[in-house]
Amino acid sequence: MAQEGKCKDEDRRIDQLPCKLVNHYGTDIIPDEETVIKYVDVLIRKRALLDPEKSKPYQISLIADNKVWRIVIKSYNCRYCKIYININKNTGEVLNYYKSED
Repeated sequence: MAQEGKCKDEDRRIDQLPCKLVNHYGTDIIPDEETVIKYVDVLIRKRALLDPEKSKPYQISLIADNKVWRIVIKSYNCRYCKIYININKNTGEVLNYYKSED
Protein backbone atom coordinates (compact mmCIF):
# COMPACT_ATOMS: atom_id res chain seq x y z
CA MET A 1 0.00 0.00 0.00
CA ALA A 2 2.85 2.38 0.69
CA GLN A 3 4.12 3.99 -2.47
CA GLU A 4 6.93 2.23 -4.24
CA GLY A 5 9.73 3.67 -6.29
CA LYS A 6 10.55 7.35 -6.23
CA CYS A 7 8.27 8.99 -3.71
CA LYS A 8 8.33 12.47 -2.23
CA ASP A 9 6.23 13.08 0.85
CA GLU A 10 5.86 16.77 0.02
CA ASP A 11 3.93 15.74 -3.13
CA ARG A 12 1.73 13.32 -1.17
CA ARG A 13 -2.04 13.72 -1.45
CA ILE A 14 -4.15 13.76 1.70
CA ASP A 15 -5.40 10.22 1.06
CA GLN A 16 -1.95 8.64 0.48
CA LEU A 17 0.26 7.01 3.07
CA PRO A 18 3.77 8.38 3.71
CA CYS A 19 6.61 6.93 1.64
CA LYS A 20 8.19 5.37 4.72
CA LEU A 21 6.29 4.16 7.75
CA VAL A 22 8.06 4.76 11.07
CA ASN A 23 8.61 1.78 13.37
CA HIS A 24 10.13 2.97 16.68
CA TYR A 25 8.97 0.51 19.29
CA GLY A 26 9.41 -3.22 19.83
CA THR A 27 5.71 -3.58 20.60
CA ASP A 28 2.79 -1.82 18.93
CA ILE A 29 1.19 1.14 20.73
CA ILE A 30 -2.20 0.28 19.18
CA PRO A 31 -2.07 -3.53 18.99
CA ASP A 32 -5.74 -4.50 18.63
CA GLU A 33 -9.16 -3.34 17.46
CA GLU A 34 -10.36 -2.57 20.99
CA THR A 35 -7.54 -0.06 21.48
CA VAL A 36 -8.03 1.53 18.06
CA ILE A 37 -11.76 1.98 18.75
CA LYS A 38 -11.01 3.87 21.98
CA TYR A 39 -8.44 6.02 20.18
CA VAL A 40 -10.82 6.81 17.31
CA ASP A 41 -13.61 7.67 19.75
CA VAL A 42 -11.41 10.44 21.15
CA LEU A 43 -10.36 11.65 17.70
CA ILE A 44 -13.83 12.02 16.24
CA ARG A 45 -15.22 13.57 19.41
CA LYS A 46 -12.51 16.27 19.30
CA ARG A 47 -11.97 16.76 15.56
CA ALA A 48 -15.30 16.02 13.89
CA LEU A 49 -17.54 16.89 16.86
CA LEU A 50 -19.44 13.64 16.40
CA ASP A 51 -20.84 11.37 19.07
CA PRO A 52 -18.84 8.12 18.77
CA GLU A 53 -21.77 5.99 19.90
CA LYS A 54 -23.94 7.28 17.04
CA SER A 55 -21.13 6.73 14.52
CA LYS A 56 -20.48 3.08 15.34
CA PRO A 57 -19.83 0.51 14.03
CA TYR A 58 -16.56 1.59 12.44
CA GLN A 59 -15.08 -0.24 9.49
CA ILE A 60 -11.63 -1.27 10.69
CA SER A 61 -8.93 -3.03 8.69
CA LEU A 62 -5.15 -3.38 8.58
CA ILE A 63 -3.30 -2.16 5.49
CA ALA A 64 0.32 -1.68 4.40
CA ASP A 65 1.54 -5.12 5.48
CA ASN A 66 -0.44 -4.92 8.73
CA LYS A 67 1.38 -1.75 9.81
CA VAL A 68 -1.50 0.74 9.50
CA TRP A 69 -5.01 0.72 10.92
CA ARG A 70 -7.55 2.03 8.38
CA ILE A 71 -10.80 3.22 9.91
CA VAL A 72 -13.84 4.35 7.93
CA ILE A 73 -16.59 6.16 9.82
CA LYS A 74 -20.03 6.93 8.42
CA SER A 75 -21.03 10.44 9.44
CA TYR A 76 -24.60 10.62 10.71
CA ASN A 77 -24.72 14.37 9.89
CA CYS A 78 -24.37 13.80 6.17
CA ARG A 79 -25.93 11.05 4.07
CA TYR A 80 -22.92 10.32 1.84
CA CYS A 81 -20.08 11.60 4.04
CA LYS A 82 -17.40 9.35 5.45
CA ILE A 83 -14.37 10.06 7.60
CA TYR A 84 -11.17 8.17 6.79
CA ILE A 85 -8.43 7.75 9.39
CA ASN A 86 -5.12 5.92 8.94
CA ILE A 87 -3.10 5.31 12.11
CA ASN A 88 0.40 3.87 12.42
CA LYS A 89 -0.05 0.70 14.48
CA ASN A 90 3.44 0.89 16.02
CA THR A 91 3.60 4.58 17.03
CA GLY A 92 -0.05 5.66 17.22
CA GLU A 93 0.64 8.50 14.77
CA VAL A 94 -2.37 9.69 12.76
CA LEU A 95 -1.12 9.45 9.18
CA ASN A 96 -4.31 10.67 7.47
CA TYR A 97 -7.57 12.17 8.68
CA TYR A 98 -9.90 13.36 5.95
CA LYS A 99 -13.55 13.55 5.03
CA SER A 100 -15.03 12.52 1.71
CA GLU A 101 -18.43 12.35 0.07
CA ASP A 102 -18.68 8.92 -1.55
